[in-house]
Amino acid sequence: MPDATTELDHASADIVLTRDAREILDRAAKVATARGSLHIVPADVFNATLQLPGNLADAEMRALGFDPKSIAPLIEANGAGETLPLRQLLVNANREAGVLGHYQVDSIHLLLAMLYSDSPSTSVPLMKAGLTLYDLRRHVQTGTKTGAPPVHGSARPDADLRKRPWPSLQGVLGISPVFIGIVGATAVAGVLLWMNYLPRYVAFLTLLFVVGGWVTSLCIHEFGHAFVAYLGGDRSVAGAGYLTLNPLRYTNVTMSLVLPIIFLLLGGIALPGGAVYINHSALRSRVWSSAVSIAGPVGTVLCGLLIAGVFFVAPQHSWITQGNLNFFAGLAMLGFFMALAAVLNLLPVPGLDGFGVIRPWLPYSVQFAAMRYSMLAIYGVFALLWFVAPVRSAFFDVVLQLTTLANIDAALIVVGQMNMRFF
Repeated sequence: MPDATTELDHASADIVLTRDAREILDRAAKVATARGSLHIVPADVFNATLQLPGNLADAEMRALGFDPKSIAPLIEANGAGETLPLRQLLVNANREAGVLGHYQVDSIHLLLAMLYSDSPSTSVPLMKAGLTLYDLRRHVQTGTKTGAPPVHGSARPDADLRKRPWPSLQGVLGISPVFIGIVGATAVAGVLLWMNYLPRYVAFLTLLFVVGGWVTSLCIHEFGHAFVAYLGGDRSVAGAGYLTLNPLRYTNVTMSLVLPIIFLLLGGIALPGGAVYINHSALRSRVWSSAVSIAGPVGTVLCGLLIAGVFFVAPQHSWITQGNLNFFAGLAMLGFFMALAAVLNLLPVPGLDGFGVIRPWLPYSVQFAAMRYSMLAIYGVFALLWFVAPVRSAFFDVVLQLTTLANIDAALIVVGQMNMRFF
């Protein structure tokens, strides 16, 4: 059966409310229901504001020298004939939040909306008492009354409201069937290697296990970029499907998925591609832009730490046997790729995440030039690793040092690499 709460739910569906504002409106619904009405009027909202002291609207009225309880009888007497819909009151409150540079509708915005001329049951008594929109807005923004000199260093009453709130993740995150399929195929290959059920197909199963595990880590890597970007202000990543761990939603599937797998199979180096598009201009600050870049490698490192955890525990419990040696060889190879990807991505080279961390802090001319030639820079890195032996040796020495720290036996990596050879 419809009641005032139903009206509230519909009226506030697309308006972001603070906890105080929501509590006041919920109480207003109860006030309206108590007087036998299905509709919440501004007088009910003012009444509810007084019933829940401690909110900003109540504090501001008192700071300006007004006693809200002395105004309440006048508002209650005039409120019976009010026809302003609750939806319009909330639209007005949302407009006030925008005018003041606030990101959510709070009790103070409800009070400001009650001073609008289309809400005479509240605006007339409030203005007769001496409260005006100008005075209230000024005090909220500066903490001083009209005509009073500003107090340097004083806290602004609206300081918390000027902080952009964390975005809601409801309905934003998801797990795509594609990602579930990749993880499932990797798990099946791992189980078959562990149980040694199909010894004739060790090469195929190792390849499926390693490539499947690496693509899984790639999805987590790119999810890290997109997730932090969403928190930092870029809402476009949700619409693009980047928060579903679906590699088929990447900007360029060929560059981001197909070519890296081919390079991985040819030389053990996964070519990184521009998998997700981030609108850096929508991010809150340069710090967030750097955080977006580092979030991907963090995801890769977490995957590597998970593998390292297995190799720290396995010898203690004698898990590695002759029967499941191929599984641990494949896992060692996968751990090697995690270390390789982490080191590679953290290089301060345009187009790689390491450069992305420092890019926001560079002059715009340098940023533009670097991004213009980013793909050339990436190809240059791979040319050095492929053709210049000292560079290649130094790079892989660092990677092997990391795998040693992860307790991964280099001999297992060699076995895993040999098992991946199909031809």
